[in-house]
Amino acid sequence: MRRSIGSMMVATFVSRGLGFVKTILLVAAIGATSDYAGGQAFETANTAPTYLFALIAGGVLGAVLVPQIVRNLDAGPVGRENTDRLLTVVLVGGAAATVLLTLCAPAIVAAYTVGWSDEWRTLATSMAYWCLPQVFFLIAFAVLSQMLNARGVFGAPAWAPAISNLLGIAGILVFLLALPSGLDDAASWSPLMIAVLAGSATLAIAVQALLLIIPLRQIGFRMRFRWGVGGLGQMSTVAGWTLLGVVAGQAAYLVTANVANNAGHALNRMEVDGASLNSLSLAYLLALLPHGIVTVSLTTALYTRMSALAGRNDLAETDKHSSVATRPVAYVSIAAAALFVAVGPLLTQLIFGSAVVGHVLAVLSLGLVGFSQAYVLNRTSFALQDARGPFCTQLVIAGLSAAGSAAALLLPPESTVLGIAAGISVANLAGWLTAHLALRRTFRMRGHLPARRPHEVLYYLRLLTAAGVSAAAGSILVSVVGAPVGFVGRAALLAAAAVVVAGVFVGLTRLLGDRSWDGIRRR
Repeated sequence: MRRSIGSMMVATFVSRGLGFVKTILLVAAIGATSDYAGGQAFETANTAPTYLFALIAGGVLGAVLVPQIVRNLDAGPVGRENTDRLLTVVLVGGAAATVLLTLCAPAIVAAYTVGWSDEWRTLATSMAYWCLPQVFFLIAFAVLSQMLNARGVFGAPAWAPAISNLLGIAGILVFLLALPSGLDDAASWSPLMIAVLAGSATLAIAVQALLLIIPLRQIGFRMRFRWGVGGLGQMSTVAGWTLLGVVAGQAAYLVTANVANNAGHALNRMEVDGASLNSLSLAYLLALLPHGIVTVSLTTALYTRMSALAGRNDLAETDKHSSVATRPVAYVSIAAAALFVAVGPLLTQLIFGSAVVGHVLAVLSLGLVGFSQAYVLNRTSFALQDARGPFCTQLVIAGLSAAGSAAALLLPPESTVLGIAAGISVANLAGWLTAHLALRRTFRMRGHLPARRPHEVLYYLRLLTAAGVSAAAGSILVSVVGAPVGFVGRAALLAAAAVVVAGVFVGLTRLLGDRSWDGIRRR
């Protein structure tokens, strides 16, 4: 298992690194704050497929496929037929839904941009026609990668996004080098500019999915289209609860997107360079780097094993495997939060040319540990074929996020997105608590009494203490040195502050007796 985790972490690190390069180039091409209409329009158009995919199938596929396929592997021909039926329903249904959504592009864009002018909304709609076909390829990638994961193949699904990012980088370079600037107003965008930017984004997602056909054929998988719902009853129950949770999350995002988009539009009209929806998305991208590299890689490897253990009703071992993941996840998440709080504005000033995104990043990172821990705990619930607990978790997160976004309307436009970020952080921490309580309840209902771990509270207090001290040390260094002029000076200060934060955090946690990674080494 250590080899699988290590391989996925390397692949994810490379992919995230390339994604980071792609993001830097994208910001250079279309901007990252309220000053740029093209950046805000593309953010709405290009994220719509991701959120619609999540609404249609994303959470359901992640919750259902691996546990069910693991069970089907032991069920002989009947299990194979059930798997074929599931894949048929998902792929054919996904294709039909994608066609319908693409035809509804104007309505979809309008739902996320209630306060925008007609000119801005027209630009975003034109981009959305190119971007919305991504929905099918996101569904296909989710299906094929989960098939590979269920059979113990983790490398190909982890490396495919890296190749996708390379194609995305190529598309943005063509835009930068061969077409007019995307930093001007909405009226300056031509159909060719829209086609190159949005079309290359969709091409990259399509290739990401198609690449997984190769490893599937190598392991001997051949899909046959089978119609019917026989054997899918249990999956339908889990999927139903998961879908409700996803619907709650997407309803909350609809509120968040409109509040942030309206703030960005207002700031643009005021000629103020402030945070907008694309600023929030970029901050999320940075905040979730440690989550993607460590939490997702670790949990993906453990998830297949937990599903197999839960299928044999070995609940004690399932509980232990879940606990193995939570400590290193907390360690990395809290350390990353300390770093982002200390150097967030300096980091984004260096890479994006604006500290605006960094201030949002610092606020978002406060809830990062809650986001990652809830992810681990919810995956454990899904391995147990329980989706009610994750639904309750998502409902809490969605409700508090939407409330925070609504409350941010009371703030001036310059502070609106910061208020949204604060609400999201509070929601993620509350979601962690909800997921913890829900998982304990699930174990008890299945006849397993989870061990009480009073030392866990002390463990988190140690990490939080180390984080507070290290963040303060890094912030003091940045404050004393001041804002250097030029790339080299900023890069040197960023490196020095990062070393101080990391050194103080690691040293202090070791001094306080932390051994977060020992459980992983023994597995």
